[in-house]
Amino acid sequence: MKRYVLTLTAYKFLDIGIVVGSTSHRNCDQRQSKYNPASCMEGVHREADIERLMQSTVPSSSSSIQDLNVELVKVCDTKNVKLSLYDTCLYMKSITVLFLFKLEQCTEHVYYKLSQYTHGVSEKFKYFVSFLKQNCITNKRDAANTLHKIYDKNSIIECELCGL
Repeated sequence: MKRYVLTLTAYKFLDIGIVVGSTSHRNCDQRQSKYNPASCMEGVHREADIERLMQSTVPSSSSSIQDLNVELVKVCDTKNVKLSLYDTCLYMKSITVLFLFKLEQCTEHVYYKLSQYTHGVSEKFKYFVSFLKQNCITNKRDAANTLHKIYDKNSIIECELCGL
């Protein structure tokens, strides 16, 4: 099983795997982690507030996003962002936090591409299974060797399927 993160905050991901048995099939599930997506999305929507916080000259300025506390702190005379959730905290430079917001803009594009690839994976998997059946290949090692010989090395989908 391979896991592909679909969002900046990693609360949505895609699991792709191949189930081999009497009837082989591909398994592709979109899932959500235990993170609270509402909190994650609120953070993304409050990007401007967080940017203003990072430009603040007032030490220990803070903002909250549900249970997450975002605080501007000084560490070794450098402004850092302290993210606190319950008993856990993470320190980042302001520029890193701003960069993460820029990545969120790419998420929708990547999600759309992954949706297209999911259909392609299904079609390629059907092709691989039918090729193995037509050639009466039932031994797992022989099947793996055969697929590695016939797959299109320029197709990211086929490369990933052979890598599973």
